[in-house]
Formats: sequence, structure tokens, C-alpha cells
Amino acid sequence: MIIYSKGRKNLKTKSDYLLEGIKVIDAASFIAGPSAATIMSDYGAEVIKIEPQYGDSLRNLIVNGRMPEGKENYCWELTSRNKKSISLNLKDNEAHRILVDLIKDADVFITNMPFPVRKKLKITSQDIRPHNNKIIYASLTGYGEVGPDADRTAYDSMAWWARSGLMDYVRPSDNSPVAWSTPGMGDHPTGMALYGAIMTALYKREKTGVGSEVSTSLMANGAWANGVFIQAALMDVEFLDRPEPLPRHPFYDFYSTKDHREFALGMINSRIEWPKLIEVLNREDWKERELFDFENPFENADILRSELAREFTDRTLSEVNEILTNSGVTFGVLGKTTDHREDAQFLETETLVPLEHESFDDLLTINSPFHIEGEKKVDFLRAPNIGEHTKQVLKDMGFEDLELDSLKARNSIYWPDNQE
Repeated sequence: MIIYSKGRKNLKTKSDYLLEGIKVIDAASFIAGPSAATIMSDYGAEVIKIEPQYGDSLRNLIVNGRMPEGKENYCWELTSRNKKSISLNLKDNEAHRILVDLIKDADVFITNMPFPVRKKLKITSQDIRPHNNKIIYASLTGYGEVGPDADRTAYDSMAWWARSGLMDYVRPSDNSPVAWSTPGMGDHPTGMALYGAIMTALYKREKTGVGSEVSTSLMANGAWANGVFIQAALMDVEFLDRPEPLPRHPFYDFYSTKDHREFALGMINSRIEWPKLIEVLNREDWKERELFDFENPFENADILRSELAREFTDRTLSEVNEILTNSGVTFGVLGKTTDHREDAQFLETETLVPLEHESFDDLLTINSPFHIEGEKKVDFLRAPNIGEHTKQVLKDMGFEDLELDSLKARNSIYWPDNQE
């Protein structure tokens, strides 16, 4: 098979990786925009990360966000693996000319900078696309490209989690305090949406020969995530006040185990699953006592919940797993973040995969969450230091050492002193 990679002047045979030969300029920050580039890098795309001298703001999230600290920056490692970091002072004309040269040979340009910042740095779509009519300009915003909030800055906790109504409705009642989302909770699914838009635009380019602009927002993805209830509201469904937590039926509730873990029953298909639960727990007396009435499911709910709770608090989570896994009863463990490295399902499905890192032996990372039959992903490499690849990338573009030294001396570009 012969493929043509935009920006290259030669035809080439099919490579080992699906997106090898695709060059991505990641001029975004934090998580949502950059994570789209991360997924492309997993399939072999060359991703050049543009950073100022002080680095992407994501590098500071652990400290500023009062998050658990470790010997390496886990936020940065997850979102920036496989990428090449070059440090450009885009306020400087010489640095901006370097960016333009990169754009001329690129396939995708990603940014999530606020619109006023884009104008100041001359990285709007109108600034970028005239230099390359085949480039895909991928724009990610907090609240969308137009409207009264278009210029506002936002994090996923605000635009995805709070604005969408998710934050409000997942709390147990109207009187319960709201909870913040975990870091990247809305960013990563939004990044998936941007990735999908980019790949669709690349497909369009295959058909038309020209690039285009694609966009998505944290708010739009939050609305999609909360789509069932938003659709209900749009169809005039009445949402009642919730002064107290809504009652759950014991077939769809949480239970504690002997070793202080928790799991959830999810027996929505109760006519099929209730007899199976009776059988696997050896509680034929529940059937004889007619403890559950399909026509009046809440009639004995308190009694049933109490008896189920006693059954499960006498067993460890491992024992509950052993009993229920092949029973036909739907249930799910409330996982802890520290569980996953030992979870066979995470490992055998390659949800967790190796990440090469000199500071760790046998380090794992989270894989991009889909597979394509017959297409493999690259061996994941650690995230770069600030400007780690500035000299390499610019030398590949034809810059000589003296010119690079001059550009660094006047703060147009940056690389670490230990690379001198």
C-alpha cells in the first residue's frame, strides 16, 4: 500500500504505525487539548509540543492544585508521553517565524488558548491556515467558539462538570454539598472528542485535498455527558425538589463487606436476576417469604436491604466477587485508585501498559481507551523536560549551532543548560 503524507514531498510505503508520517503541533496547555495529541502520538504521529520557557502550566498542577506529590510529575507524564518539547517565546518575531516553518510541514495544529491570547500570539485560525492549506486547525475552548462566554477561561471542573448540571445532580440531595471533579475528569473525554474531530477532518482531507478547522468545548462535552437529563428537561420533564436523598431500591444500591470495601448491586433486570441471587446466596427462604414482589417492588425494601446487608458484611470483597462474578447477577466493585496495578482485568485488556521512564522500574501508564484491529501503538516514552527537543527539532529544520545559540541568547528559544 502507498500512502501520501501531507507536508512530505515523497510517497512512502505503509509504515509500522497508523499515524506515522503525520506531524502534530501541540500548542495547547493543561489536559483537554494536549490529550488529543497524546492519542495521536500513541498511534505513531510525531507530536511537537510548543512550550514557553517556564513550561506548560500543567507542570504546576500538582503544587497549585494541592494534589498528592510524588517523585515525578504524574499529570505531565500521562498527558505528554511520546512528545517532543520545544520552547519558543511566541511573543518574539524570530520564534514566531520558527513556528510558521513548523506549520508549513505539519498536518495538525492544536490549541486551547483563550481567543485573546491566540490573537496576541498570532495563532488564530486566520494566522495559521494561510501558511498551509492542508493543515487541520483544532480548537478547544471552555464554552464554545461564539456567544457571550466565548472568551472566558475555564477548567473542566467549571465548564464540563458544573455548567452541565452534572455537579448539581450527582449530589445526594439539594441540601447536600457539591463535590469537585477529579483532575482531568472532563478533560480526557473532551480530548477524545477533539481527537475524533481531528481524525474526521483528516478523512475529509483525503477526500477533498484540503484542510479545515474543527472545534469542541468542555461545555458541549459536559452537556453530552449529562445528555439524558438535559434531554428530559428540554422535553418539559418535571424535576422534583430533592430535600433528602432519593431512596434506592436494594437491588440497585451499595453494600459494605467484611473487609470494609464496597460494591454496588445493579439488578435492573430483576425478574431474571432475583432468582439467581437467591440461588447463589442459598436463601430460598426469601422466595418462600415472598420478600420481593415484582408488582410492588418497594413494599419490603427496608427488610430486604437489611438482610442483603447482613449477607454481604459477613463476606470479604474477594468472597463477594467469587460468589457473584459468574452468577448472572449484575454488580460492580467500587474501585480505589490504588487497586488498578494489581487488577487482572486492567492488565489483560491493556488498559494499563508500560511506560519507559528512567526513574522507575516497570512503570505503567493508562492506555488511550480504544484499539484498532491490526494497528499497534508505539512503545510509550516518558514525557519531555521543558525544551528538551528544541535543538534537535530546529537542527532537523536546518538551523546551525551558531544561529541557535544566538536565538537562545536573546530568549527567542530555550533548551536546558545541561544540553549545552
